Amino acid sequence: MDCYSPQNVSAKCAYRLIKKYIRATPIEECRTLSEMTNSQVFLKMEHWQKTGSFKVRGALNRLLTLSPEQKARGVITASAGNHGLGLAFASEICGVKARIVLPVNAAPTKVHMLYQFGVDIVQAGRDYDEAEDVAHQIERDCQLTFISGFDDPEVISGQGTIALEILNAIPDPDIILVPIGGGGLISGIAITMKERKPNIKIIGVQSEASPAMHRAWQMDMVVETPIDETIADGLAGRLVSPSILTTVQKYVDDIIVVSEKDIIQTILFLLQQNHTLVEGAAAVGVTALSSGKIDIEGKTCVAVLTGRNIDIEMVRKVMGN
Repeated sequence: MDCYSPQNVSAKCAYRLIKKYIRATPIEECRTLSEMTNSQVFLKMEHWQKTGSFKVRGALNRLLTLSPEQKARGVITASAGNHGLGLAFASEICGVKARIVLPVNAAPTKVHMLYQFGVDIVQAGRDYDEAEDVAHQIERDCQLTFISGFDDPEVISGQGTIALEILNAIPDPDIILVPIGGGGLISGIAITMKERKPNIKIIGVQSEASPAMHRAWQMDMVVETPIDETIADGLAGRLVSPSILTTVQKYVDDIIVVSEKDIIQTILFLLQQNHTLVEGAAAVGVTALSSGKIDIEGKTCVAVLTGRNIDIEMVRKVMGN
């Protein structure tokens, strides 16, 4: 597949399938950010979603569209944690046996949460990309259906339902800030938004410690990118999908990288100003605003807060800054 598009991604169809199982998360103005940027800044509180992240949307839509044969065989995925949690939740609803492959350095909080579901858990690989290699080997050996956390039209359609909820609350936003790792979330939001609001600006944000999509975007090709230690573990990956890169190049207006130090300060900022605790991956959009990486003066901007499953040791690290 060269590119995802409205021809194979439909948030509207996905929403009909998943809406009874998910939360329509609220959108709240962050007045401090609005004053700081001389604009209107709203936060899409997707970290209040079931399982603690947006990932449940795409996982549910994918499992609800499996064939009876695929459901009978079972599914497998690789995940840094949140997609695995979404798939585990969806597997309970759909009655599908699921196996989750996590890297050995997965956040303990997410691993512990996964063990509360009736799924098989495998920890293998130094990072997400190696865990995915293991998952594909198990897929072949056990004849399971692999469910990507980002490179799948049904998963992307599910993530795109966030855009429908944003437009329902704010009919004419100017800019959407979206954390970007594998690119499934920003692809779903961008395709859905651009179809309805062609002039809207969709901007991806990731950590400078794991800038695979940003680097691929700049070089106009998939290239392996080293990962440094990052608080935004949910966005970490050495490689990007060619089809996702093509989609991002077509529908996303810009990609910004932010520093680890600024992400930590943003987690503290959101805790102080909005009394909400998010994981590092969720904070990068707000970080782009609070660190002055983007000028949105006079605009209406929505930053998507994607997850809250931050490990307690990471909280202690953040609070020590």
